[in-house]
Amino acid sequence: MMRSPGALPLRFLALASWFAWRFIVTSLQVSALIMTPGRKPRPGIVKVELDDMSEAELTLLVALITITPDTLVIALDRGARTMHVHGMFVAGDPEAFRSDLVSTQDRLLRGLRWNPPEPRRLVAHTGKEPS
Repeated sequence: MMRSPGALPLRFLALASWFAWRFIVTSLQVSALIMTPGRKPRPGIVKVELDDMSEAELTLLVALITITPDTLVIALDRGARTMHVHGMFVAGDPEAFRSDLVSTQDRLLRGLRWNPPEPRRLVAHTGKEPS
């Protein structure tokens, strides 16, 4: 990971580019769902643990998740540092959905902080540590 002070603008640009691409892909997924007869969403809600974040970082994270077409933050507990997120395509693999949300948080912190934390690793839904 690039940690020099001059790398922050590059990390922010990487965050913005990644989010723009994610927004396009999820928009296409939701459009396909609407336009394909018989196709049904598999919604679900997951709980995600949050890193220690400033109010601005937390607000931006919630905004990024909520403006993505297939997700919505439905509850946020700052004291417990958790949030509950509804997604349209969760029921098939809630752990993958949770992992995507943690990745979004990690990318946000790398794109905004001078010294971001190391990305978190989730235990895969098989119960084994990812390699």
